Amino acid sequence: MNLKLFNSLMKHRPSQNMPEWRTFLEICEMHLKKHKIKNPIVVELGMWKNRQKKFYEQLLGAHHISIDISDKRGMPDILGDTHKSATVEALKKKLNGRPINILFIDACHRYGAVKKDLELYSPLCSDIIAFHDIETHRHREKSKVTVWKFWDELKLEAFRGVEKYKEFLLLSIYQHRPARRLNKEATQMGIGVIMKR
Repeated sequence: MNLKLFNSLMKHRPSQNMPEWRTFLEICEMHLKKHKIKNPIVVELGMWKNRQKKFYEQLLGAHHISIDISDKRGMPDILGDTHKSATVEALKKKLNGRPINILFIDACHRYGAVKKDLELYSPLCSDIIAFHDIETHRHREKSKVTVWKFWDELKLEAFRGVEKYKEFLLLSIYQHRPARRLNKEATQMGIGVIMKR
């Protein structure tokens, strides 16, 4: 990876933990090179000010498509609820028969919503599916952010040898960050990756 370019892009501060984000992009780059994929398509469900777009385009040479339910955090390529059939159809039209190479799921962070995003968009993806915030609020009671719970279930299914995961590798990218103040929970993030072998 071009670290000089990565560091210059970090000035735009995507909503990612820098070591986790860099590791994720390095894994993506290695996978794309191994499978000789040029000009990959990246679809990002949920975007925060579209700050990650430059990383995908400049580091991976990707065509980036963002989907978001709101245009208050930047202008997505497709404005709509990720669970609506009209949104899925709009994406299929943009893909024009090409598969998604990297799917980054970062929209609603509730268990059922993440599961639905995977069900709807994974059939369109051929290579890498990633989930953001797999550690966020793991130890907080009554949190609505439950990506970690869904990610744990996927890992357990893969460990048990469920047939649909036999050709995939599951990776957790996570850097523990201690709380800065006493009696304050640390802000954890993490990226879960499902990658075709």
